[in-house]
Amino acid sequence: MHTYFSQFILHSSLFALSTLTASIAMANDQKNLSEKEDAITLQSVVVTGSRRAIHSSLNAPAPVDIISPQALLSTGEADLSRALAKISPSVSLPTSPAGGFGAAVAPGIALRGLTSDQTLVLINGKRRHTSAYFTRQSYAGGRGAAGVDLSLIPISAVERVEILRDGAAAQFGSDAVAGVVNIILRAKDSGGNVNYQGGGFTQGDGEQHKISSWKGFALPNDGSLTLAFDAGTRESANNTLPDNRVFYNSSSNPNHRYTENDTPYRNWKFGTPELKNQVNLSFNADLPLKETLALYSFGTYGHRETIGENFYEPPSSTAAINRSPYFKEIYPDGRITESLVNVDDFSITVGAKNGTQKTGKLDVFATYGNNKVSTEQGNGFNPSYGLTSPTEYDLGNNVFSQLNTGADYSRDFTVSWLYSPLTVSTGALYRWEQYKQQAGDRVAYTRGPYYDAANAPEIYAGITDQDVRSISRDVYGAYLDLEADLIQDLNAGVALRSEHYSDFGSTTNGKLTLKYNFDPQFSIRGSASTGYRAPSLAQLGYSTYSVQTVQGSDGIWRDVQQRTLVAGSEAAQLVGGNKIKPEKSTNFSLGFVWEPIAKTAVTLDVYQIDIKDRILLSDNISGSLITNAFAGTPYANINNVAFFNNLLDTRTRGLEITAKHDLDLNDYGNLRLNLGFATNDNEIKKARDAITSKGDVISSNAIAGRNTQSLIESAAPKNKLTLGTNWEKNAWSVNTNLRRYDKWTIQNNTNPNLDQTFDPQWVVDLDIGYNADQFVKGLKLNVGAVNLFNSHPDRTISQDPYGVVKYSFNAPEGSFGTYLFGRISYDF
Repeated sequence: MHTYFSQFILHSSLFALSTLTASIAMANDQKNLSEKEDAITLQSVVVTGSRRAIHSSLNAPAPVDIISPQALLSTGEADLSRALAKISPSVSLPTSPAGGFGAAVAPGIALRGLTSDQTLVLINGKRRHTSAYFTRQSYAGGRGAAGVDLSLIPISAVERVEILRDGAAAQFGSDAVAGVVNIILRAKDSGGNVNYQGGGFTQGDGEQHKISSWKGFALPNDGSLTLAFDAGTRESANNTLPDNRVFYNSSSNPNHRYTENDTPYRNWKFGTPELKNQVNLSFNADLPLKETLALYSFGTYGHRETIGENFYEPPSSTAAINRSPYFKEIYPDGRITESLVNVDDFSITVGAKNGTQKTGKLDVFATYGNNKVSTEQGNGFNPSYGLTSPTEYDLGNNVFSQLNTGADYSRDFTVSWLYSPLTVSTGALYRWEQYKQQAGDRVAYTRGPYYDAANAPEIYAGITDQDVRSISRDVYGAYLDLEADLIQDLNAGVALRSEHYSDFGSTTNGKLTLKYNFDPQFSIRGSASTGYRAPSLAQLGYSTYSVQTVQGSDGIWRDVQQRTLVAGSEAAQLVGGNKIKPEKSTNFSLGFVWEPIAKTAVTLDVYQIDIKDRILLSDNISGSLITNAFAGTPYANINNVAFFNNLLDTRTRGLEITAKHDLDLNDYGNLRLNLGFATNDNEIKKARDAITSKGDVISSNAIAGRNTQSLIESAAPKNKLTLGTNWEKNAWSVNTNLRRYDKWTIQNNTNPNLDQTFDPQWVVDLDIGYNADQFVKGLKLNVGAVNLFNSHPDRTISQDPYGVVKYSFNAPEGSFGTYLFGRISYDF
């Protein structure tokens, strides 16, 4: 272990202990603490990470965080993923990149400094399907990852969220490299709530409205049905600088209608897109048929539409499209292209449970999920079609489908030489996955009647007829999980899982967990496991054309034809893009749990995750490497490419601390304190050169260059501190959430002089609630602020493109300043 890392563990341990000491000093009389169970932290029923019934996250063999819907709402965030990122120090959520399409695809959450596709998401313990699209933009924790879109799950449907911070591929299957997020849906047979929240940024944009509700219904035999929904809209938000280009002169556009200073296009938007017609629905049903037999089902549906603006293209632009004489007739003052993105998503699970833990519990289930991302071009133009070119057309669809079926069996067996019954869990699974690309309108990618390479070139966009494909895989698996107390204070667990992929063969992974209680107040826990993650089907099958604006060696930004190549395709192999392999991982974790007094707990866990053949999306590669490789081939018109690869091995080391303490302030109410701290260090351990189909050697630095390396090693804050307080007295409540992000560094791929290290940032949220029962029973009012003190990250020195960008896409938050909100809620 590095000396730096050892020192950091020591200092962080002292920090946690000093925090605890301060909390203890505030508690003058612990005997008078309220005996009310804390549903968030200490007394929740935990189902993630252990097959046994565990009634406290502190008793789990691995670190588990429990988050309630009240905590999620108090963040002021409208979607689940952003709320989780505000609460948990171990959760990272890349800031949505600015622009049209990139900001329309919701990034997935990630754990322990890895990417979103290395975190497995479950709903009620069942695997959730991923998005049909992965993130293309260059920002930490996101590029190339096809994660789960949690913004499609209504917060109103959530009973709690359990976050297992430990490698769990042997327990739950691939993707659980960094851990598991298990979303437990409400299961109520009565009652309900309706909730409205509205707000906006103090800079005057980003206005948002959302209404949500849930209602419980009784079913026969003490069954239940819970319905939930949310619906809302959000205006675009933008915080940029004026375009630094000279837009107009007599030679480029003598008939322009605006002077250089009064053009409305100088301050074009480059922020988050407008969101409209967002609707999320869910249901969760349980129907007992007899004492030990029950049917169950749950499902979700989500839809949203976004309208995002891209770069402004003035009539004087040097882009190829502006060479067409027809462009200035359709767009005499230039244009801002728009990305119109629709996301449609649904999932349904049906199953049956029978038996008890003593006699044997059987769970048979099937889950089907589907995610579709559809894109249209607004303010479009294909110059080879002249004036007949439509200005709005379809760019194609990406569709991902998944069927997950299985049977789980669990039973406790009495073994004479074990202190507790042996919990044996076993099961078999079958998973079918399919990824499809559907072409857009032909005008988006074909040559029209006015094609002329010099003055009316073709402009490829979206999914072409060459990109149409449907690929699928079958996965068969079986697992065995054993857990017992070997002696009174020593718990041990062993898990084995074998899976066979129709496209990548077989793998077997294992996990060992140990937890020893030195006394009722102090215990240590540790685990060792292996993992295996096959490339997602989107990573295997995605290819598309787009127009990318890149800066040349002369400093001028130009539109070029960008092509994302299928790894292993003929074109990809010409530049070293060979077939990608699964990544393999090993995970080690060690920590302790300390409960010195009632309602007080401290945990500390250290971990190391090694990943071999890590799956990464390359840099956007251009220049002589591309022109030379493609010269004389059908791909000679492609100027810029990217593809997935396995050239790097990485190691992640980290530490996580939590400290929780409840105070009874007597006449001054109750105060709950939650401290979290997470740090990790990502390091590239090995880099391999690529071999082209012609036998040429290409350095790994040319494919996974300075930008990709930076996204792994330095582009995310090294550590994150969270401090939450919840004060309640009579009808009033005050919640605060404080976050500190450590410094982080971006490396520019082409100009090291633009490398930049960003200073640490502090962000504070506030939520004030009033229970208005005395006026209307069940009514509650809340007002609050996200980023109360208007904290912003450092400005970026690059400001590309065109001097417009004010804050880096990698900034953890704060680019739009303070967000004010109000919420009215009614329980019935």
